Amino acid sequence: MSVATAVLNPVAVAGLLTAIYVLRFRGWEQPRVTAAYFVFFATLEIVATHYFIPPDAFGPELGILCLALTVPAVIAVVLVRRHERFERD
Repeated sequence: MSVATAVLNPVAVAGLLTAIYVLRFRGWEQPRVTAAYFVFFATLEIVATHYFIPPDAFGPELGILCLALTVPAVIAVVLVRRHERFERD
């Protein structure tokens, strides 16, 4: 496993899971909890990669896919937050 894959995949998976968390539970209201979730997911993925998942099980394509799926989730978060802010005013 290359260093790029070892770094890209955990960060991409953690970013996707955190974006989904933020969208579902309004994570923008608690940024520290959101950061803690990101660190937790990234650490969990790194530990799983080093100890439980075979070295060539996932290539860099998984990281690219997770990053690509993170983009619509982040766009949805921005739109929901903007909509809620507009409805309050």
